[in-house]
Amino acid sequence: MNERELLFRAEGITKKFPGVRALNDVNIEIYTNEILGLSGENGAGKSTLMKVIAGVYSKDSGRMLLNDQEYRPENYREGTSKGISMVFQEQNLVPNLYGYENIFLSHEKFFIKKSGVLDTRTMIDKTKMYFEQFEIDADPAKRVSSYSFHQRQLVEIVRAFMISELYGINHPLILLDEPTAALAEKERELLFSQVTKFSKNATFCLISHRLSEMMTYCNRIMVLRDGELVGEVDPKTSEEHDLHTMMVGREVSRDIYGISKQDDDFQEEKVMEIKGLTEEGVYKDINIELNKGMILGLGGLVGCGKRDLGKAIYGITEYQSGSVLVNGSFVKKGKISAMVKQRVGYIPAERKGFGIIEYLPVSWNISLPSIFELANRFMLKVDRKREKTLIDKYIKRFRIKASPEDMCYSLSGGNQQKVVLAKWIAKNLDIVILDNPTRGVDVGAKEEIYSLLREIVKEGVSVLMITDDLLELIGLSNQIMIMKEGQVSEIRDAGKASKPTENELVRYMV
Repeated sequence: MNERELLFRAEGITKKFPGVRALNDVNIEIYTNEILGLSGENGAGKSTLMKVIAGVYSKDSGRMLLNDQEYRPENYREGTSKGISMVFQEQNLVPNLYGYENIFLSHEKFFIKKSGVLDTRTMIDKTKMYFEQFEIDADPAKRVSSYSFHQRQLVEIVRAFMISELYGINHPLILLDEPTAALAEKERELLFSQVTKFSKNATFCLISHRLSEMMTYCNRIMVLRDGELVGEVDPKTSEEHDLHTMMVGREVSRDIYGISKQDDDFQEEKVMEIKGLTEEGVYKDINIELNKGMILGLGGLVGCGKRDLGKAIYGITEYQSGSVLVNGSFVKKGKISAMVKQRVGYIPAERKGFGIIEYLPVSWNISLPSIFELANRFMLKVDRKREKTLIDKYIKRFRIKASPEDMCYSLSGGNQQKVVLAKWIAKNLDIVILDNPTRGVDVGAKEEIYSLLREIVKEGVSVLMITDDLLELIGLSNQIMIMKEGQVSEIRDAGKASKPTENELVRYMV
């Protein structure tokens, strides 16, 4: 295959869901041996387009061609049999199955011996060979639950190659939906080194909200907005700012973190104190002081203990020793209800399952934490008028692209995250603990979330922000605390006139 041979074409693709047109007359061409970027705000239709191509969703109209042949997958399995596989944003492996079982799941027919017995030895050997090629340091005969997140991401790519091989396809099309959202910087670099290496034998289509990744690794970037294709960006001749502007359809601020609006004159009043918090083997002797109206950023490599610390502070998990004080009062460990009573909220990184209730509408998700405040004086009935006012107010304030009646599972990742933020901010909290607040969120939605954080801080809310995003950590924080191997390795002022550089902080992480 030569470098510019057309592999896949979609013409006039339209897809509707109840109340929304997710894709409208989209035309796209994908060539062999390229890494094509698919960019756009949350809700622009990127993941929907990928799922139509993969056979997860059926299109309402339009046509698709693969290797110049009509391509009409009835389901995802048929798509994989034609050489198109997808690595989903939410990992699609079965944790309790072995590595090789996950690779060949639903394709075991290729390994049935004449005796009718499954040839597991060949399955393991073939998996091991590919693991070695992809530099995956894991045992194919062990359960996937024992693999790291990074290893599981690579396993999904390996599966795409191996299934294509089973069906005699030499050049697969692999769709990557936010493959690096939960990876540390070093793991992201390792993943892309493998993607770049294997693009000699495959074509990749990538969705990532990290625009710098797309500008670095993609050959071309197609931009979707409101379900329509609006343009193409050439990373060699364009800047990240150009891509950002095309995504949102307006000129965007280069001060995405709102550093110019940062208020470093936060109050001296201490609203939360962490004293000597210790959980053996996870974190040790952690001391934190959070002032009123302050953003304290907590950073460090993945696995340094910062996320475990956040969960312990809020009472999701317990700790062995130490204490947590809110407004001068000791809070009993392992008691989420005590933190809620003290007007402390926690926004998890895993919005699905922990942040939102997917099969309840937006209205219920927003009002649920405030249900007691919305009830009448005898706690017998919710004041529906007040509830509606609160819901409408926060849908508008957070620019949530959904109606109150829409089920949360139908929302884009960015809009789901806004619902999580809205439901806690609507409760008029004093303190918010944020765990990777913009993970899996596009740059336009990030800018809105950052602006909202600046607003609530000005209103006197205090924020403890845990993040894997180093630029986010530097850009938003008044003060930065770095953790390494479960201990605090550095505390830095991050006033708008004294922001540390990435290099200055990384040295305390590794």
